[in-house]
Amino acid sequence: MSLTSFRDAVGVCWRVWHVETPRTRAHLMEASFRNGWLVFEQEDGSNRRRLSQVPEDWASLSTEHLARLCTLAIPAPPAKAISSLTTMKMPIAPRPSDFRRDR
Repeated sequence: MSLTSFRDAVGVCWRVWHVETPRTRAHLMEASFRNGWLVFEQEDGSNRRRLSQVPEDWASLSTEHLARLCTLAIPAPPAKAISSLTTMKMPIAPRPSDFRRDR
């Protein structure tokens, strides 16, 4: 994965990288994003955008061209929280062995 940084015309620092859609998940994506997209993210992480029309030579484009593409990109949906067993609060039930007196 290539990661490129640039500063736009108003001085905001952006990072940009290409996301390839796994073939096994492409059918779950919106049609315009099935072949991958570019992610534009402000350096502080406060703003993220996606561009579905990925130029083949995007990593070698000028700062001005990347900034133009960034303005064309659409806001990305907020990241979904990932829950897992390690983050869920579960009651702790005592085991029968906890009550044995012969320990």
